[in-house]
Amino acid sequence: MYIIIIGCESIGAKVAKEMSNLNHDVVVVERSEDKLGALASGFNGMIVRGIEFDQDNLQQAGIEKADIVLALTDDDNLNITVSLVASKIFNVKRVIAMINDPNRGNLYELMNIESFSPIKMGVNSLLCKMDITPIEQLSQVSSGVEITRIDVKRVLPIKVKQVEDSAHTIISVVTHNGITNLATPDMTLEYGDLVVCSNHIRDRKALSDLLAKEN
Repeated sequence: MYIIIIGCESIGAKVAKEMSNLNHDVVVVERSEDKLGALASGFNGMIVRGIEFDQDNLQQAGIEKADIVLALTDDDNLNITVSLVASKIFNVKRVIAMINDPNRGNLYELMNIESFSPIKMGVNSLLCKMDITPIEQLSQVSSGVEITRIDVKRVLPIKVKQVEDSAHTIISVVTHNGITNLATPDMTLEYGDLVVCSNHIRDRKALSDLLAKEN
């Protein structure tokens, strides 16, 4: 894949190095020389230093051939601007932006920008580990759709298709006794299984009621 990463704070630098190590073509666009230092010597990709939303800089980064643009700066306004430039002007098929202030998440959704919030995901993960919330949000995309992970707590077995039909969700992966497999409609979910789902936020309660409550 040809990946352009906007911003070189800790998350941007980490993603850039990981993607580069996986042999993807990675370009980092960042105006700050100090922040670019986070890449150190282990980064094998390309660096474009300059204003992140400047069209000339984005063209230098090769945005016309980009498979995906990741807006990972620490400024929500900048992430939104870059996302709109990439999607509306350069017609990049996939653009994902990082939400720094969870209270501004609705702006990304209103502008139809696929996004994720490390803060919300971190808090949700912690609450899940503390058994305060049964569902861990792994990612949230536009229009209220989220990727979630849930530990099955129900005593009575239930088929994947029953859950999908009742909770309006799609179950993609099931881990049973430490073995992970792609889900099939006739697969049976049992107590202790770990399930990864795609669902709308409004259907989270129905999913929780089906899988996270002991019956």
